[in-house]
Amino acid sequence: MGDMETVPRHGERRDLAPCNTLHFRPEGALVGDAAFFSRGEECHIFYLSNRLDTPPRLPRCQLDHAVSTDLLHWEGLPPALLPGDPGAPDDDGIGGPTIVQDGEAYQMFYAGTNPQVIYRARSDDLVAWEKDDPLKPVIAPDPRWYVPHDAPVEDPYLLTAWRDPFLFYDDAGEQYVMLTTARLNHGPLWERGCVAWTVSKDLKSWQVKPPLYSPGIGAALEVTEIFKMGERYYLVFCHGETNTTRYRIAERLEGPYRRPADDILLPNYMYAPRTAVIRGERYLIPWVADRIGGTDDYQPEWGGEGYAWGGALGTPQHIRTLPGGGIGLFYPQLVDRLAGEALLDPNLLAQTRAGRGVWKGVSGKLSASSDQGLARSMLATGGRDFILSCEVTVKRGAAAGLILRGSATGEAGYFLRLEPDAGVVALWRYPRPWVVSRPLAMKITPDLDYNRPMELKVLLHRHVLDTYLNDRLVISRAVHDYKEGRFGFFVEDAEAEFAALAASELRE
Repeated sequence: MGDMETVPRHGERRDLAPCNTLHFRPEGALVGDAAFFSRGEECHIFYLSNRLDTPPRLPRCQLDHAVSTDLLHWEGLPPALLPGDPGAPDDDGIGGPTIVQDGEAYQMFYAGTNPQVIYRARSDDLVAWEKDDPLKPVIAPDPRWYVPHDAPVEDPYLLTAWRDPFLFYDDAGEQYVMLTTARLNHGPLWERGCVAWTVSKDLKSWQVKPPLYSPGIGAALEVTEIFKMGERYYLVFCHGETNTTRYRIAERLEGPYRRPADDILLPNYMYAPRTAVIRGERYLIPWVADRIGGTDDYQPEWGGEGYAWGGALGTPQHIRTLPGGGIGLFYPQLVDRLAGEALLDPNLLAQTRAGRGVWKGVSGKLSASSDQGLARSMLATGGRDFILSCEVTVKRGAAAGLILRGSATGEAGYFLRLEPDAGVVALWRYPRPWVVSRPLAMKITPDLDYNRPMELKVLLHRHVLDTYLNDRLVISRAVHDYKEGRFGFFVEDAEAEFAALAASELRE
């Protein structure tokens, strides 16, 4: 086991990262694809970490490890696995893992990167891991249905696929089931992405089965996971072409898996999520992709530099079932324990500074109208990292909403727009780019209506902004240009009322 020489043995805790709070990211690391494993009151995260490559790329990752008791504060532990020595089967890097308890010990199944096959490691304590010796594939794609791992292709990572393992126990079938990202060996090249499944009774002998789900909608269905809530199974996957996280529903593990009316759980660049269970509640936690240039400019052809692989851990989004059998992501109340000093109170609504439109603040409410274009009103106070809530009632017109991290005049900042007529919640950066102008993020939702109070809740921490409408997640986006600023309000060819305004500092 020469490739394990630098991995600490049982009981050792050295080179530990400091305790990180929400949106965990160890210093100097660009991190992504993870597995969560709950043990008692602890939740462990095993994640790919790349500290050396510029620009960052996926190969040559090591598997790092941290632990939390609340999904908010993370303590770094020693690395779990390192790439093998030159000539070893996994010398090109560690791929995504999945962990299962086996008696008093633990087994980890992890993906190789070149070739893509599944390897295994064992641990007695979740800290010190030993790879199989000799290291050899435990599971490889079956060429009857899938592209072989040793197929002669120009791009092995894209054109072959046998990665992102996810392991769970199927009570009904009394067997272990492992999902993997796979590619069919037939059909149009960019429609071969599928979800493979492999079963075992004892974690030793594995039977690769025909695809569990092969919809012909993309080149790869990545970072797949199945969990059961109530009587239904939910298949979650990442759709590479749109960089979104989607889901399907089935009445049986074997399927068929059907698409709900709104199948998008997370928008683009909130990617590669896994679910974590703590105190009986399930959360979906993604990675927030870094912008290479560190700005909001998202148009490479107009000066933007694009996205990197990996970044910081995203917000734990609470998963709940919906009427009709679907699932949605909701405000995680566990974040409330990070709320600190109040940044404002409703009485400030009477002290807004407006330049246009008709504004009136009284008794903790602010009414506003503009019959010609945009009118905004700014508060004298603001914040950098905060939890904010506000009740908004749009009475007529095009749009109304909040200004976050705004300038004193409101000319610059992040504008959170409610557009009932279009059924859209959108996030814009002002001033808007010249020539190319579009929202940073948007969500079409039936939950917008005129003359109905709607609760907006915003969680803004560092460069991650999450917006909830009536408690349900509608926007999740990385924002970079404005680090702090004032709170404000706006109406655009509209009339609206703002009430129940509250904001608290979000503590590290």
